[in-house]
Order: sequence, then structure tokens, then C-alpha cells
Amino acid sequence: MVHQFQTRHPEFAGFSEYYAERIRPELIARDDARKAAVKRGAMAGAATVGALAAIGALAAFAKGDPAFLAGAVFVGAMLGHASWVFYTRKIRTETKSRLVEAVLGHVGWRFDAFVGSFDTEPFDALFLLPSKYDRANFEDAITGEAHGAPFRSIEAHLERETKDHRGNRHYKTVFRGQLMTLDFPTRVFGRTVVLRDKGMFNRKTRGDMKRVGLVDPTFEKLFEAYSTDQVEGRVILDPVFMQAMLDLEASVSGRNIRFGFDDDTLFIAVETPNQFEAGPMTRSLDDPAPTQKIIDEVGLLFDIADKLQLRKQVEFGRRKRA
Repeated sequence: MVHQFQTRHPEFAGFSEYYAERIRPELIARDDARKAAVKRGAMAGAATVGALAAIGALAAFAKGDPAFLAGAVFVGAMLGHASWVFYTRKIRTETKSRLVEAVLGHVGWRFDAFVGSFDTEPFDALFLLPSKYDRANFEDAITGEAHGAPFRSIEAHLERETKDHRGNRHYKTVFRGQLMTLDFPTRVFGRTVVLRDKGMFNRKTRGDMKRVGLVDPTFEKLFEAYSTDQVEGRVILDPVFMQAMLDLEASVSGRNIRFGFDDDTLFIAVETPNQFEAGPMTRSLDDPAPTQKIIDEVGLLFDIADKLQLRKQVEFGRRKRA
């Protein structure tokens, strides 16, 4: 029986059948490799925990201090988990790439696991990223078109350099998550940015943008909006669109989503764990849940594009009549 994935956009037509005919057989064929990797990882992890527990027990007996045993077990558990990750990493990475490529390829999008660089300056200009970071790494780039709007997403890891009292360098993560852009061919928007509410630390202005009051009190408690055009800002940031952004945040298991419009582009930054994972290695590779999650995230991006395309048409009509 063909598993029917839940989809809401015509771009996914026929995907369930494609998955059943092309993708699922590949995943089933690889499942023996998953089981073997899980077994090796479990054995290596157990051996590590056991060895360190034995050493800790001997040390605890010799020193008369049970803390040695507790510390050895803790370290053993950490190293055991690292062993598990090491042995299952290859099959996890291969499965992730196959699932992502299958979903994105079906809607005409492209996936690149390795990325050399990415221009964060527009995100910086809209106050969407930390004010200072010294090192940046990027991976898992997605490019495509969402109902006429060119789209790009990338996973970013930004770090700030610090030095201890000895002058040794250390790096602290200041942002880890998704950076996304949606472009619209007709200039509609000025500059509008929506940031998370910081209570008494909120500012009255951001650069040349002034604060915009949001219509819905629920979103007013979560966000602070700023715009160069107060009227346009309120039109764009209606409750339906704001809820779509929160839905996007939830779909990627993220937090602190913030976004901004500059000319004809929507910029989105949301803090997330690693995306597009293959699911737990304790479950069969043909478990449909990870694939459904990817479909849901792509569907929300189509939704956002549709809502902004509608705003563009309304705004264009208003300006044309004027």
C-alpha cells in the first residue's frame, strides 16, 4: 500500500507514488547497513562505558571516594555517545541527502550540502543577526522558486572570538540556524523589520525605521516592528502573515524567528538545530516521518510566497489607482 504524504500544493502532485517507486526501495535496501552501524555503535559505546566504569570503580576503591566512579561513568557515557554518532554518521548523512534531494527535486529545487560562502550583509543591515561575529560557517543550501519568488535557504553557524586571561582564543556561538530569502520581481516593499520583543530594551527606532504598532495584541507581545513606511508596514504585517512566520518557526523546530523586507526581498533568520535530518537511527530508514517534515517546511515557504504575492498585487493595484 502506497503511503500518502500530506501535501497542499500542486508541486507535490505524484510525490507519494514517486516515493513508493523510487525512494522507498532504496531506503529499504540500505536498512541492513543502518542496522549494522547501529549494532557497531552500540557495542563500541557499551565497551567504552564499561571500561571507564571499571577504571572508575578501581579508583574509587583505592581512594575511598565514590566520586571517581560517578565521574568515570559520566565521561564513559559521553564517549559512548560519540562512538554511536561516529558509527552511524555515514548512513545518516547519506539518507539525509537522499530524502532532501527527493523532495526538493520533485518541486524543482536544488540542494547543496557543502557551501563555501554566503553574503550575510543584508541580514546585518536589517538587524537580524548579532552585531558582532568573527567566524562563519555555512552548509545545506537550498535554492529554487516558490510560486514565482526565487528562494534560498542556508544553515549558518556564527561565532564570536574571545580570549581568556592567558590570551588563548576561544569561540562562542552567537547564532546557529537558518537564513532564508524570498525575492519578488516587482518592487513593492520599503524597509520593514520585525524583531523579537525585548521589553524595556526595545528601541523607538532602528536606523531610519520607526516603530510600527501591530494590529493583533498577541503578536504585539512577541514582536517589535520597524518600518520606513508606517502604512505599508501595517498592510504587510497582518495577523495571517505573522502567524505564517510562527508556523515556519515551529516547522523547523526553531525559536526567535525574525525577518525583514528590503525593496523586493524578504529576509528571514530563525535559530534552529540541524535541519533535514534522517530521523533516529533506531527506526527503519523508510519511516515516512522525516520526509513528511521536509514536505511541511517546503509547503510553508510556498504559503509565505503566496501571501506576499497577494500583498504585492493589492499594493500594486493601490498605487496604480493613485
